Amino acid sequence: DISTLISKFKDVGLTERDMVTLSGAHTIGKARCATFSSRLMGVQPDSTIQTEYLTSLQQLCTQGFVINNNTLTALNLETPVTFDNQYYANLRSGEGLLKTDQLLYSNGSETTRELVEFYIQNQPAFFENFKTSMIKMGNIKPLTGTSGEIRRNCKFINSYSSA
Repeated sequence: DISTLISKFKDVGLTERDMVTLSGAHTIGKARCATFSSRLMGVQPDSTIQTEYLTSLQQLCTQGFVINNNTLTALNLETPVTFDNQYYANLRSGEGLLKTDQLLYSNGSETTRELVEFYIQNQPAFFENFKTSMIKMGNIKPLTGTSGEIRRNCKFINSYSSA
């Protein structure tokens, strides 16, 4: 739930605003059906998903009556490869792919919902706040020297990376 999300961010020194702002990174990228399929099925699918979007996700993620967990879909169908504020408009229209995303608007606190509305109207503020929140997040217990590495391929530790 939203209070758990807020608490987890606060535990590492991030605010509710940081949480909503950093979630905007989901305006680009993809997710496997395995990460959101629990919202689609069962006796009662997640009621916060817009009906047509729910139907399209169910069709995408199922083969017959079996969920295909490896199928990928864009986190943001409107502008999937553009870093913009469309993610927030998607939340307002019930098209947040991940449950934690949709919670920011549909079951959010007054603050999270207000921030979503603010970022829908003010893309420059989203960009500026995103930059600030990313720097803040990057300063959470950073690994330095030989304690960490910058990966050439983020999926793999460098010694195992093929590139």
